[in-house]
Amino acid sequence: MTRARDRRTSRVVEPLFALWSRVYDAPVFQRFYGHVHRRLLAAAPDRVVAALDVGCGTGELLLALARRYPAARLVGLDLSPAMLALARGKDYGPAAVELVEGSVYALPFADGSFELVTSTISSHFYRDFPAAARELARVAAPGAALVMARLGNGPLRLLPGAAGREVHLGAMVHRSPRHQRALLEGAGWEVERVESVVPASWLYVARRARAG
Repeated sequence: MTRARDRRTSRVVEPLFALWSRVYDAPVFQRFYGHVHRRLLAAAPDRVVAALDVGCGTGELLLALARRYPAARLVGLDLSPAMLALARGKDYGPAAVELVEGSVYALPFADGSFELVTSTISSHFYRDFPAAARELARVAAPGAALVMARLGNGPLRLLPGAAGREVHLGAMVHRSPRHQRALLEGAGWEVERVESVVPASWLYVARRARAG
């Protein structure tokens, strides 16, 4: 059965990532992603029982999470079968790693399933970011951590009005750090800090709001 494509996801995304998967693990790209992953892990909690990596790609961050949390349940979710095929070929050691094909707009997990949610340079493909952020909050336990690295809109963030908030480029939407923070907070996340990772890329560290 062919999986239905969510209308909020551009039809070019899956073919793009099928091509991207062929070179994604090349050292030239993983030097960049490795730097981002180290910054992300430095902001993650010391202990978690269950963690979700959204847009897990070929599983490189999952490898690091498996070393950090060998006793945890680790789930990687990605829209791309080609990326997941490469992720399935990697050795995660004793960690319980699940790899799931799916959409951020309809996560196949129960409410409050995870103490940590991570995302690395993929959420600029979430054209309906508020809906995605709400779904991430739904599967996060109260007080759970979100550590998200994503591309911003570069120097355009300094402009007033809509151009300073977000820029639409085909399948992608690049948002300013201030706008992204506001969208996360509107979805039920308490943003603790926003840090520059590399030029035009930002790290968002947040907590799932607790009830009451």
